[in-house]
Formats: sequence, structure tokens, C-alpha cells
Amino acid sequence: MTSSPAYLKFYFGKVIAMLQNRSFNSCLPTNVRFGLDVVKNELAHEIRLANKSRVFIATDEGLVKAGLIKTITANLIENEIESVIFSEVEPNPQVETIMRGAAQYTQKSCDMILAIGGGSAMDFAKAVGVAVTHSGHILDYRRGEKPITHPIPLLFAIPTTVGTGSEVTAVAIVTDPEVGRKYAVSSPYLIPKIAFIDPLMTVTLPKHHVSATALDALVHAIEAYTVVRAAPISDGLALQAIRMIREYLPASYSHPDNLEARAQIQLASTMAGMAFSLVGLGLVHSCSHPMSAVYHVPHGVANAILLPYVIQHNLISNIKKYADIARIFQPELVLKNDQTAADELVGLLESFIASVDIPKDFSYLGIEVTDKVIDRLANDAMADGTIPSNPRKVYKEDVVKIYNQVLPR
Repeated sequence: MTSSPAYLKFYFGKVIAMLQNRSFNSCLPTNVRFGLDVVKNELAHEIRLANKSRVFIATDEGLVKAGLIKTITANLIENEIESVIFSEVEPNPQVETIMRGAAQYTQKSCDMILAIGGGSAMDFAKAVGVAVTHSGHILDYRRGEKPITHPIPLLFAIPTTVGTGSEVTAVAIVTDPEVGRKYAVSSPYLIPKIAFIDPLMTVTLPKHHVSATALDALVHAIEAYTVVRAAPISDGLALQAIRMIREYLPASYSHPDNLEARAQIQLASTMAGMAFSLVGLGLVHSCSHPMSAVYHVPHGVANAILLPYVIQHNLISNIKKYADIARIFQPELVLKNDQTAADELVGLLESFIASVDIPKDFSYLGIEVTDKVIDRLANDAMADGTIPSNPRKVYKEDVVKIYNQVLPR
């Protein structure tokens, strides 16, 4: 039977319309170097190859005391590379700390930036890069209020945690303590040129940091897989990251010397970062940022606590994708239909999160929860830049409901 011209025109019209609706851009510009001792073997060479000689190191006091920074700078000295260490980076880097770092970068005539640490060190390094190459205060560039118009200094990143993914993203999160708010500073110019993913950099990481940061990476992957802009490339990265975290986090948490498990978790974090850098994040982050800004809850802990509650809200938006995730955590669900599998996901995640000793809610903070507190948090969450990407449309009353669940009175 021969198809009629009218039918073919209709058919190809539908195909073209579908492809237009599924169009996307994908660019992953960071050069990722992964492996044991990759920092020792390749960092100095890459700095010299870039013709740089005075490195501004953004880090925290804990890594200095642990001796990790001394080990890295000794390798730089052997290669005739000078360094200036700024170790005042605090969790959730504050805007005035960033401006102090920028002043030191300029005063010491540095010519590149090396971020060593977790997400805070990398966010700080990106923000310093903006401050030393653009006029005004770093807050001028929050949420795109003032555009970042040209490149920041050359930026390399060495993550020492197994979460955040900031080593491959275009975003820095900065905190203004005067108003208790966290803001995003974002531009493709902020993406690190090279990320050195070396499991040996994480061996001294305390176990509670392992669980918090790895679950942060899990949230990144789950949100990237389910947001409205999700695309085939980000889906592949996100799903594989979820599989790796599900398989290797328990071993990495229980046995710090298990380098294979630690390596897999660290790599999964970078892959999750790649995924969300392409398509964005959702409501978990919208609700998490105010908890960190106001109550100083570690970002990974806040994300992990909020994840099951947000998924319960979002579940109706994409049963198929949430079923895919559930089947990673319980393979036997492959025998069940999508709705049945998806309905199991919240409970599976609650059990997984509890297994690495993350609280089920924020009651451990011992704070006084009032309607005024909830309203303030909800307003801040609704103003967060991640709301538009969430797979289900979000109204303030939805956020209020979630906060009432995680901040029991």
C-alpha cells in the first residue's frame, strides 16, 4: 500500500514539530582529568603550559591544617610556581570575604586561580574571578542584574569532597549575611578550565561530609533528570550518576579506605554537575538555599532532608522518570508498572538517606518555628532562580506545605 502525499506531508510535519520541541544545546567545556595522583602528576604541568606563575589558591583552614594545601604547594614550588593562599573561605562564602579575596588577588599580582575544596571554595573562587575583572561589588552581578561581560582569570578546580559538582558548572552561590539570602552569580565565563578529579584528595574527608556531599550530588542528578529542560545527554549523565551513588555510597561511607568506592562517588558527583549545568535544578534547591542562608544548614544536608518531600510534590509531573529512578534503588520494580514503581520512590529514598545518618527533618535545629518564619522562608524560596525549571509548577502554598513538613512544630 502506497502512502498518499497528503499523509506523508502530515506525518513529516508531525516529526518536524516533535524535533523542534526537543531541540537543545549541549556544551561541556571543562577538561576533566580523573585518576589517582592526577593532581601531583598533571597540575604543575598544566599551569606552566598556560604560562602562569603566581597562583591564587582559594581554600579553607581545615584543608590547610590537614596538610593537603602544603602538599600541593610543595609540588608547585618544585616547578618554580609561586602561590598565594587565601584560606578564609567559610561554608556558604560571604560576599565581603569574596571582596577581601579579590583585593588580595590584585595586591599580590596573581595571574590565575586554583580552587581547592568543596563547593564553597569553588563558588568563592568563581566569584573572586568576577570581582577582579569587573567593576563594583560582587552583589552587583547576582541573578544577572549586571552582566558578566568578559572572561575571569584562568580557573582550575580540585574538589576535595564528593558532591557539589561546582568544578564543571557556570554558577557561584554567594551569601549576603546582612539579609540572610543566598544568590546565584552565573555566566559561562565562570566554568573552570580544568577539573582535577583525584580520589586521593578526599581520603581525609569525615564520614558525615561523605554522606552530605554525596547526597547533594544525588539531588543534582535526580533534579537534572526530571527538570523541564531535561535532554538525552543530561539524562544519560544523570542516570549513570544516580546508579553510581546508589551502588557505591554505602561502601564509601562505611569504609573510608575503600578508594574504588570513593573514586566512583567522586566521579558521579562530577557527572551530576555536568548534567545540571546543562539543564538546571528544581524545587529542592529552591527550598534548600534559604535553610543554608538563614540557619547555616550545610547545603548537602538541607538538600537530602528536602528531597523526599519535594519528590512527593513533583511525582505527578513525570511518573515514567520517577519510576526509572525507583528501579535503580529497587531493581525488582522492573516487574511493576510505572505508577507502582514511582509510588515506591519516596520510601526508598527515605531509607537510603537514613542509612547514611542524615536526619529526616530539621527538628534537630531546635529553632522556634512560627508562621512568620515559614512565610519568610517560602518567599525566599519562591525568589530562587531554580523555581522555573522544576517539573511541576510551584506556588507559594506548595512551598509553605513542604516547610511545614520539614520544620515540625
